[in-house]
Amino acid sequence: MESTPLKLGLSRRQHLWIAAAIWTIVGAGLLTMGMKFWFQFPYLGFLDAKHLGLGAVALSVGVLKGKVVLDKTANGVIERADALQEPNPFKSVFQMFGAKTIGLIILMMTIGLALRKAGVSYEIRGLIYLAVGAALLWSCRRYWIAASKSEALITEDA
Repeated sequence: MESTPLKLGLSRRQHLWIAAAIWTIVGAGLLTMGMKFWFQFPYLGFLDAKHLGLGAVALSVGVLKGKVVLDKTANGVIERADALQEPNPFKSVFQMFGAKTIGLIILMMTIGLALRKAGVSYEIRGLIYLAVGAALLWSCRRYWIAASKSEALITEDA
């Protein structure tokens, strides 16, 4: 009886699901905090024209950032996911994201911490969180689509 070799590490689909989950969870969290800070949810404190208008601008800026910056980043991560051979799942996830993406994540986190430490108002932070959350949620679709295509390929091969 011939045994099949044991494959170590994560599959392409698993890598893409991890990336999609991270971007979705962080994006949804930032969007939620942005709405709380900007609109004063859950109390529906600021649903006037000014807050709705600036909130819409922040969301638009976020989607634009997602299209221009984060879609390219996601495409690079998806390409790297194809070539991963690292058996250690933690190392392979870091390899999948690459130094530039990890640097971008660290930069965005550092800016968020700096804004908080500098005492920037909840309202301004809310607008920034709305934009960044929208950008991440816009671009996470790239990972979900790529992961579902990987799943379709696996199903066809079986």
